Amino acid sequence: MSKAAEIDIVSVSKIYGATTAVEDISLKIPAGTYCCLLGPSGCGKTSTLRMIAGHESISSGDVRLGNVVVTDLPPARRGTAMMFQSYALFPHLDLIDNVAFSLKMKGVGKEERRARALDMLKLMQMEGYASRRPAQLSGGQQQRVALARALITDPEALLLDEPLSALDPFLKIRMRAELKKLQTSLGITFVHVTHSQEEA
Repeated sequence: MSKAAEIDIVSVSKIYGATTAVEDISLKIPAGTYCCLLGPSGCGKTSTLRMIAGHESISSGDVRLGNVVVTDLPPARRGTAMMFQSYALFPHLDLIDNVAFSLKMKGVGKEERRARALDMLKLMQMEGYASRRPAQLSGGQQQRVALARALITDPEALLLDEPLSALDPFLKIRMRAELKKLQTSLGITFVHVTHSQEEA
């Protein structure tokens, strides 16, 4: 795994037309920590997360990962991985190919990417499901596959957008504990966006 990165958000704003979604936020997230961004829907949490990841342009300010200003870098060169609220799994691919997809895009050979994807599925205790499709899984299982897919890129920081929102209350409690345990064992920086005080 990669070394964890400190995330430094410096006077960042995001403006959509006449609407200010994020106004002059500054935040330092220490390397190797689990940080929750908590707030009501529409307050700019997801926009902030997407600006860290590079999926959203910044209107003003800078984002640094470690000592590197990543504001103008594309997502693939930032050292981050993002797990989306919807999990965004490809319905036509089996789990091993879903997890290996980003490696395929980077030109990694089929045998190597499948071996690495299987290692990630093992980490998530999902190796027995490698040949299944996402529709054959529960919400919690889909979440684990989405985590495996994000972690296969060996990120310095993992960005989680409302990762527990689609789960039932019992599964939320279990997965919250599993996320913290995973972060502790990997030692990388986790940033978790939620509107739920209970989740934070």
